Amino acid sequence: MTSTNTTSNEITLSPMQHSDSIGLLNLHVPKTTCGYHIIHLVKEIPSPTVRNVVGTVFEDLLRLLECLSLSESHLRQADAASETFALFQIIHDEARALVKFISDEALTCEAMSEDVAEALDGITFAINHDLHRVFENQQHGADATPQVVVGQLFRAHDLLTNCLQQSTISLAITFDRRLDGTKLFDDSDTRYRQSIQLCEDISSLLELIAACGERPEGSAFSSLRARVEVFRNESLEFLMYSDWPQFESFCERICLPEIFGLELESVLHQFRCYLETLLGQVRMRAVLANVIPAPFGAENGNLTPDDHAAWDPFAVAV
Repeated sequence: MTSTNTTSNEITLSPMQHSDSIGLLNLHVPKTTCGYHIIHLVKEIPSPTVRNVVGTVFEDLLRLLECLSLSESHLRQADAASETFALFQIIHDEARALVKFISDEALTCEAMSEDVAEALDGITFAINHDLHRVFENQQHGADATPQVVVGQLFRAHDLLTNCLQQSTISLAITFDRRLDGTKLFDDSDTRYRQSIQLCEDISSLLELIAACGERPEGSAFSSLRARVEVFRNESLEFLMYSDWPQFESFCERICLPEIFGLELESVLHQFRCYLETLLGQVRMRAVLANVIPAPFGAENGNLTPDDHAAWDPFAVAV
């Protein structure tokens, strides 16, 4: 991984090795910080092997988040975009190194419980997924306008920050089921905006599914397909990454060129059940407590046991 050193004008990163087990536990941090909660969580892990491996993963996740936080003041500086992109490339490389460490060391650790292994496997999927999204088709050459460059920098920052925060929370929860993710990261304003956007976007998808009606192969279905792709590109990262495989699975089935008739109707019904459940979960987020009135999406939030089970066969990992 890396360590960070800052001056008033630049950010530099110096390499760190994974061979030293959790320096995280030796840090002295304020009790209100994410690091404080993680340190005490890791200390409670009974297996020394698991404690060392998981502590290293946490340390790398938090250090990547620190790098992203330090980059914030540089995001609007289009004239220094090449330097900022270079920093993001370093973050990219270090995130890839973390994924490799998880694959080579954590997922092969026999002492690791199934729950923790699943969470770590999910983290590798999430990081690989968002690294691909961030660094695919980046424009930072002579043809890119300052507005495009700044937009790409902010998008990269937000996507990676969200991914790494959710990864940290999901891993921490496997060791403390009572943990409140809001104790780890003070980003309630961002989570509030993202959650409101998710409610609106999921509701739009449900409306389009309803519009398909008796003729799902018509223009309404084309609109649904287009909207699904927009959600996939712009809103998916606001979900917990554990929800991504189900959504991606439905995207793939809906976009199959040969799907039609009764098979399409069945998939749309299952997709509707999944989205209704998902909308209910988003509406229950702590940041929306006392904000979203009960009627918001209520017609989409009350499912029978049969409806809840309808989409289960398609909840496959991608």
